[in-house]
Amino acid sequence: GGAVGDRGQGSDGSNENLLSPSSNHGSCGKVCYMLRRVWVRYLRFPTYRVVAMITAVLSVFVLMSEVTLGSKMNLSPFSWLVHGIEKTDQSSHQIPFQIAALVPLLYMSLSLYSSLFQIFGSYSLRGNRQSHGVALLFNAQYLVRLQFPLGYNYLLMLKYDLSHCAFGAIMDDMSTIPFLGASFSVYAPLLILAVCLFTLCDVYPRLLKFLGIEHEDALLVGDADELAQKENDGIQLMKRHSKSARGGSSSPEKQRLNRTIV
Repeated sequence: GGAVGDRGQGSDGSNENLLSPSSNHGSCGKVCYMLRRVWVRYLRFPTYRVVAMITAVLSVFVLMSEVTLGSKMNLSPFSWLVHGIEKTDQSSHQIPFQIAALVPLLYMSLSLYSSLFQIFGSYSLRGNRQSHGVALLFNAQYLVRLQFPLGYNYLLMLKYDLSHCAFGAIMDDMSTIPFLGASFSVYAPLLILAVCLFTLCDVYPRLLKFLGIEHEDALLVGDADELAQKENDGIQLMKRHSKSARGGSSSPEKQRLNRTIV
């Protein structure tokens, strides 16, 4: 978001750094330019705000559902919604029921996998086809491993009767294990509270700063002047690289690439 905003706005807060119509070729290029201009000037920030509010509400609902798994009372908002739709007319509730059940699971999956693919260092996934084969196989292996626990956790969140579910019949075999198969899947999600508190209080960046480890997260809770200096150094490096690359490139593809870097 910040990088796009820097490209889209000039030093005076306007959007003068957008691609000019002359840099596009033909009517299709002009239409793309106008659409991008409308998006940056009028639609981008309202859309980001709406998406941020929706994801914040979904995150609160997920947290509330996770920490109340061990409660005998049904305190899951997702469960209320799904069971409420299920009690309506049987002939018309199928599509709303599927949507209500899919959206929370889709949000949980996106949150899980988008974070998972970035935490393995050299095995993390990178854009623009820069991920090597070992990283792809490594992350695919973890994706397959985690999809079943995620689905089982989601069914527990819904307080759904697993006796009528084929997936529940398979996972029922876990109850033969005294602790890890029964109580662990119910009470382990309580650890998410500790993760939320660590994130909310910036414990990890503060710990890095206390240990003297130079890291980008530690800079966020450090001296404001040092953070501004680091940002200026990064901007100067990007501008220097852009100028050197622009000086040695003449093809339209390379010039477009340089404008993207800026």
